[in-house]
Amino acid sequence: MKRQLRLVIVGLVICAFTIGLITAPRPAQALGSKDILRAGLMIWGIGWVVKQFGPQINNFINNALGQHGAQVEGQTKVVPIFRLGPQKIGGVAVGAAQVVGPASQVEKVTYVLELEPLPNASPRVRALIPLSTKKNVTRSVKGIAGVGVSANIKAHL
Repeated sequence: MKRQLRLVIVGLVICAFTIGLITAPRPAQALGSKDILRAGLMIWGIGWVVKQFGPQINNFINNALGQHGAQVEGQTKVVPIFRLGPQKIGGVAVGAAQVVGPASQVEKVTYVLELEPLPNASPRVRALIPLSTKKNVTRSVKGIAGVGVSANIKAHL
């Protein structure tokens, strides 16, 4: 188990390093087909990693929090997180979020949406919304009551 966790952590570090090299900040410009393709591949790739290694990431976060006396109560689960906001404050990002709450509610969460509706406000306001959806995204997106976000890791696109 510890060997698997180490392999997952090493894999995540390598992915994060590679993403950091690929996504260095650039001047503002119109999106071309290469940028859209790259963003789409990153969203899909990071989403796939989160879905495949979610339980291992979840255990890693729980162990890290427990070592510092900040363990969470209730059930936890790691799901993809998508951030939408103006480019000047980070723009679009994708990553992993740990949600926590009653087991019946946590199991319903399929992803987390992060919004920053007022980028110039002081203090900054961010909404982290655990959501559930089925195949028909436009009609079935629903917020999940009683669930909160306890940790998140994101890569900016």
